[in-house]
Amino acid sequence: MEKALILKILDSWNFWSHDLDTGISRNNYVNTILRFIDESQIPIVIETGIRRAGKSFIAKQTARALIDKNLHKTQVLIINLEDERLIDRNYETLLEMYETYKTNINPSEKTIIILDEAQEIDGWERFVRGLTEREEAKFLITGSSSKLLDSEYSTLLSGRQVVVYVHPLDLLEYREFTKREGSLSHILKEGGFPAVALSKSKNDIAYSYFNTIILKDVIQRYRVRKQDDLVRVAKFYVTSVGSRITFNRVAKFLALPVKTAYNLSKYLENAYLVFFVERFSFSSKSQNNSPKKVYSIDNSFPSLIGLNHVEVLGRLLENLIASTLYKISRQTTDFRFFYWHENGDEVDFVVKRKTKYEAFQVAYSVKDDKSKTREISALLDCAAYLNLDSCQIITMEYANEEVVEGITITYVPASEWIADMLNNYVAGSA
Repeated sequence: MEKALILKILDSWNFWSHDLDTGISRNNYVNTILRFIDESQIPIVIETGIRRAGKSFIAKQTARALIDKNLHKTQVLIINLEDERLIDRNYETLLEMYETYKTNINPSEKTIIILDEAQEIDGWERFVRGLTEREEAKFLITGSSSKLLDSEYSTLLSGRQVVVYVHPLDLLEYREFTKREGSLSHILKEGGFPAVALSKSKNDIAYSYFNTIILKDVIQRYRVRKQDDLVRVAKFYVTSVGSRITFNRVAKFLALPVKTAYNLSKYLENAYLVFFVERFSFSSKSQNNSPKKVYSIDNSFPSLIGLNHVEVLGRLLENLIASTLYKISRQTTDFRFFYWHENGDEVDFVVKRKTKYEAFQVAYSVKDDKSKTREISALLDCAAYLNLDSCQIITMEYANEEVVEGITITYVPASEWIADMLNNYVAGSA
């Protein structure tokens, strides 16, 4: 590429000659990244999560914050690896852009380099390792695939990186973004992708995101040839949130080879579209051999693509609770969550915090006596199994407390429960 063109492209990505749109601030992520960048022993921060969750805006917000902290704007280099003007996406292109930048923009000072969507270029890890070993730069690397975290990359980067997982808006962020009344009802049905939250064309954007993730983060990345099979598996999962699955059952239901069902499921998980929750057991063998429950990373997909009927609001609420727990588990050490299933009884979530256990059911409404009795019966069995003296039922609005067979059952509105969990476990939540 001609040097003049490289400089023109680089200038369009950076703060050198003009300001950039940084969107609505997500301070919890920015502050976490800044803290890691300030650590002398951490030259590489990897920011990963589902496509369109806001990673690029968070990266630009981080750049803006670094400049506001007296770092000269030319010391921050943003490289957008999804830009269509980059015809050749390879190691040589990266090196050429960096050398042009050093020659013309910042010849002498150390640099903070932001590689946006690094997985788009083969050899990015060689580029990063070379500059960090020479102590020329620190890196913030964004990417929409857990492949960025593969052990081969960790080895190449000498294990000197930390990971920040970026999620769609949680309930507290959603309130801050939209300033809307009834935020719980909105995020329950629309999800938390920033652009979806702020747009009137919610369905169109959600469908676009779903298709883009399938195409760019699965089909192109893994060279999937039977694309219809992939789409069927993806839609099956996002319309089956809260269901117990095995890959054998998925294969049988969709008439696929078991290996195909397994591989496609892992691809979707690596793209952060879905995640799987293990059954709780004190036996690791039993836990590994049990069905898993599937959830969507964001409520927009099950709601706008499949589960948009009143009778499945309970499943959407369960998915929202699951995605909240998933976010916390990604940002908190010694925090794991499972589902519990014994002798036909099921409890939606068991949370393990260090050596302490808690059990939660999710019920959109407890007006139906039969359903309420079933939920409580399962909780009582789980409480006996885990030696608990209290459990919770997370509801849409209902609040109460009762003692049943010596076990305290607390009914907690979902908005209150989510806010408490985020404030307790996610640093800097809105």
